[in-house]
Amino acid sequence: MGETGWARMKSAYLLACVLTMMVPAAVPAQPVPAQPVYVVAYVDVLASARATAAAALRQYRGASRGEPGALRIDVYSQTGRASGFAIVEAWRDGAAYEAHGKAAAMERLRRDLQPLQLAPMDARVQTAYSVDPPMTEGKNALTLLVHVDVIPTFLADYERIAKNYIEGTRGESGLLGLEVLQTLPPHTNHLTVIERWVDAVALEAHQRAATARSYREALNPMLGALYDERSYWTMD
Repeated sequence: MGETGWARMKSAYLLACVLTMMVPAAVPAQPVPAQPVYVVAYVDVLASARATAAAALRQYRGASRGEPGALRIDVYSQTGRASGFAIVEAWRDGAAYEAHGKAAAMERLRRDLQPLQLAPMDARVQTAYSVDPPMTEGKNALTLLVHVDVIPTFLADYERIAKNYIEGTRGESGLLGLEVLQTLPPHTNHLTVIERWVDAVALEAHQRAATARSYREALNPMLGALYDERSYWTMD
């Protein structure tokens, strides 16, 4: 992304944050209606319930994709941990997302998962920090979901190193897509980095490259919590 495009995207985001923070303190912050809303949700179930949970998630994906305002509904199974799942969604705006929360698909998913889950579904409502065109699929593709918790005083510094990482990584061979999402105010120091690589070999080559290594080294003293990276397969 060029300097002009980056500046335009960040200006639009900052304006959205200002508008959101103008809501009175007693009212929970809500997504800005004119912007897409992104949701990353983590699902952990009993090991013996993984097949039942997978079926419930597939049913949810199919039903939700038909709802008004649904831009993207993807479900994933965690590599090396069959009872771990994730959902990544994009909705046209805040109104579409709120309507989805009351729809039959969501109500059924909550009901189906309740007796299976180790804990309630952990959903993060976010907005675009840097979003590529839609990710492409691959037979052996791996998707990384990385939760990054930056100490608030380092958020401006993170913007600098994230810009270098995003631009450098998007030029690498084997990348199928890279997105960075940012949690709504007041937790704008929480971000989700989503990467999709053509296979495990491409992912490891990326991890060995200077762009990734310098990013992790610079990020480490800025972290307010463990760097939480999980890899997933896209569910069929």
